[in-house]
Amino acid sequence: MIFRSTAFSCSKRFPKYLNQHDPSNVRRTGGIFGYSLRYSSSSTSTSISTLTTNIDRYKILFCGSDEFSVASLKAVHQAKDLWESIDVVVPPEREIGRGGKHHKSLEKYTPILRQFAESNDLATHSVPQKGIKTWSPPSPFTSTDPSHLLLTASFGHIIPLRLLKLFPEDHRLNVHPSLLPRWRGAAPVQWTIATGDEGTGVSVQRLVKYSLGVDAGDIIGSVENIDVPGDATYNNFIPHLAELGGRLLVDALRKLRDGTATFIPQNRDQITFAPKITHETAQIKWSEQSAEEIDRLHRGIHHQVPLWSCILSTTAHLVSLRPLEPSEYPVDVPSEVGTARLLKQGKHRRLYVSCAKGTWLEVLEVQMAGKKALGIKEWWNGLPKDVRDKGEVKLY
Repeated sequence: MIFRSTAFSCSKRFPKYLNQHDPSNVRRTGGIFGYSLRYSSSSTSTSISTLTTNIDRYKILFCGSDEFSVASLKAVHQAKDLWESIDVVVPPEREIGRGGKHHKSLEKYTPILRQFAESNDLATHSVPQKGIKTWSPPSPFTSTDPSHLLLTASFGHIIPLRLLKLFPEDHRLNVHPSLLPRWRGAAPVQWTIATGDEGTGVSVQRLVKYSLGVDAGDIIGSVENIDVPGDATYNNFIPHLAELGGRLLVDALRKLRDGTATFIPQNRDQITFAPKITHETAQIKWSEQSAEEIDRLHRGIHHQVPLWSCILSTTAHLVSLRPLEPSEYPVDVPSEVGTARLLKQGKHRRLYVSCAKGTWLEVLEVQMAGKKALGIKEWWNGLPKDVRDKGEVKLY
């Protein structure tokens, strides 16, 4: 069965990697809205499991943290026919540093999901600072019941097996912002953008024990065929995926309640991973990465970790940048990879860096370690005189 919903609005183009299930079990359609919700039409395949249930309303334990999870909780909360109660679990509050090393201040980080839950009078619980491994869920989730449902979305914690076992196998679901099995892991949207995927999706999957793999559970539903804009950043793209994920989750829960839900195993031959974004991820490799690849990485992760390189033995964050079109490449300028050259255009200063594959990047704003971000003219004027006179500096 193919279920289409007019509530979504996505592109008609199919990503190149969607060939992830046996076509005898799954049909895909773009339709006039350019996406489809995917469910199996077969009940005989041994690779597909179908659940029957007589539950009227669920008691839900919802685990999440950020705006992506807020959209899922909001959608479920509005679907009042689905639930009897909702308890919300969030990561612990923590202090985060702001400012440079000489002006650092501490601010308390409160998960945005907590704010949403409390504003809607939902019981809210925090994972202890020492982690979730020894945490005990609130009543009534200390024992198994067919009405209990565990939902996660962008939670940031691996649910231990002892907690998974408190819920029926098909009553533990996760909303994931990619078309699984592509981009399993902690940073699917970041890597979708950074690698230049033209299309993506959202999946709702069964939560399984960690030993089987992260995000390895069978799929109960997907929104596929979502276009990735060429100028997408994490911050401007994630709200769209979040809204689609919330609506998909509600649809999946209704099918689960009505006994029409179908779980489809992931194709192991098409697994790709989306590892956690780290400081090392953000280091620019000038001899390996083209200007376009650097720009994609910047758009995918700069909200989390800014791209950086070393200049004069000091770490420099490239706060703002853009790849040059071939027609903009500087003329009669040596193109040694990783060398930044200052070009004067009247009162303006332009900093161009030669990248891999014969490409060029313009850096618009730089922040040296422990300093504030500066425009190129002001930043360049702060460099040693011999560097300014030479008109170039090496980045590595």
